[in-house]
Amino acid sequence: MTQMSSNRWINVDLDAQTEHAAAEATVKFLLEVQAALFSKGSEENKPLLTVPFDRFDPNHLQFILATVGSGEVRATVGDSIRLEETMIEGLWRIQENGVDRFEVVCVPDVLLKNLSDEFLTVPTQTPEGVFAASAILQELSSAQRTEDLQSLSFEPPYTVEISRQPLSPADGEFIEKVLGKGVIDISISGFARAHIQSTAKKGIWRNRIFNNAGKALFDAYVVTKMPPEVGESIEQMQSGAKRCDEILSWLKEDLASGRL
Repeated sequence: MTQMSSNRWINVDLDAQTEHAAAEATVKFLLEVQAALFSKGSEENKPLLTVPFDRFDPNHLQFILATVGSGEVRATVGDSIRLEETMIEGLWRIQENGVDRFEVVCVPDVLLKNLSDEFLTVPTQTPEGVFAASAILQELSSAQRTEDLQSLSFEPPYTVEISRQPLSPADGEFIEKVLGKGVIDISISGFARAHIQSTAKKGIWRNRIFNNAGKALFDAYVVTKMPPEVGESIEQMQSGAKRCDEILSWLKEDLASGRL
C-alpha cells in the first residue's frame, strides 16, 4: 500500500486559509467515495457515485486531485473521452467531451458503451506469404462464439499468444487487417507497461506487455468483454475503501495539528 504524508500537498500552491478549507472539502469527498466503495451495488457494475468537477471550488479541486493522485490505468475512447483511475481503486477521473467528473465504479460505463459488436468472419482467401494467420483467426472466431461476452469477468481471459507463434510479417499484417481497430486504447503502468487495444470485432482485444526498454515481453489476442486488469473486482473496490482510510487519517491528523 502506498504510504502518504502531508508532503503530498507541498506543491499545491494555496494560502493557509484556502488550503485548510480545501483539506476539509477533501475529507468530505473521500468519505462519500469510501461509502460508495463499500456499497453492494458494485456487483452490478453501476456507477456508485458520480461527482462533477464543477461541484468543487477550483482551489479545492486542485487539492483533491493532488490527494487522489493517479493510478495505473489510463484509457482513451476515440478523441473525445479520456479517463484514468486514481490511486484509490475504483475511483476514476473521466473527461467526456471536455467535461470532467469523478466516478466510483468497477469499469466506467464510457468504456462499455464503446465496445465493438461485430462478429469475426474468417476470409477464405489469403494473400501470398500468409500461412499461420488463418488458424489463429479461426481460433479467435470460435472463442468469440463460446466465451461469455455479456458479463464482466475478473478471471484470466481466453488467450491466443502470438509472440511465440511462427508468424511471418505477412501473417501479422493480415490478422491486424481482418480484425481491424476499435476505438478503445488502454495503457497500464506497473512493473511492466501494458498496452491494450480493442479490435473492430466483438470481445477481441490486442494485449501487449513491454519492459522499461520498450521490448515486447508478451503479445496476444484475448477474448473477453473487458480485459480483467482494466477494472476492479468487488474485493479491489474494498481495498480502495481501505485506501481512503489511510488518506483520511493523514488529512485529519494534519488538520487537527494545524499543519493544514
